[in-house]
Amino acid sequence: MSQFYLLSSFANLNHLVENRLEKEHSSSIRFTDGTVHIELSETNSLVEDKYSLNLSSAKYVVEGNVTERKEAMIHHHPKGHQWKHLQFKLKSKNEVIRIKLDGLDDDDYQNCIKGFLHISQKIISHEQKENHVTEDLLKFFFNDHIKTLAREEQFLLQKIKFSFENRGVLDNANNVLDRNQIERLKSEEHLMPFFTWD
Repeated sequence: MSQFYLLSSFANLNHLVENRLEKEHSSSIRFTDGTVHIELSETNSLVEDKYSLNLSSAKYVVEGNVTERKEAMIHHHPKGHQWKHLQFKLKSKNEVIRIKLDGLDDDDYQNCIKGFLHISQKIISHEQKENHVTEDLLKFFFNDHIKTLAREEQFLLQKIKFSFENRGVLDNANNVLDRNQIERLKSEEHLMPFFTWD
């Protein structure tokens, strides 16, 4: 059983909260400002081969009592979709997208996770601008070591491109997404940084 503790190496430790329970260890950074909530979290199971690195954001919209929720994660687990994969959830659109990450050894998987962390900066920056947050969210979430992961981001993007070329980008019903559907996803700012490999 492989365990990956990567978030703490790149996180702003002043805001990192760690919890160790009987069956799992989790680390997270949460930012809340009025109606805006952003969380970056990492969870390792202590009893099974299960790992997740999550970036989620939520905004409560008063009109119509709607919560806009978006979630991006890289993970694997022993139930359901057992392969290592990226997953995106757009709650307001009821969409789930999965990208298979095939043929990864532990080093490759760690590089993909680090690439995910590097890309997370772009999403968090977008959330800051879109929601007019005055706090410097990149400094809130990350330390300076995050800047060293540009190569891992390119590694992850190449794995995503390979997955697309091999019919490994799927919707929630496991239907393969075509190029037009990928182009539509690029219009979603929360996802676009993961689809810049063209």
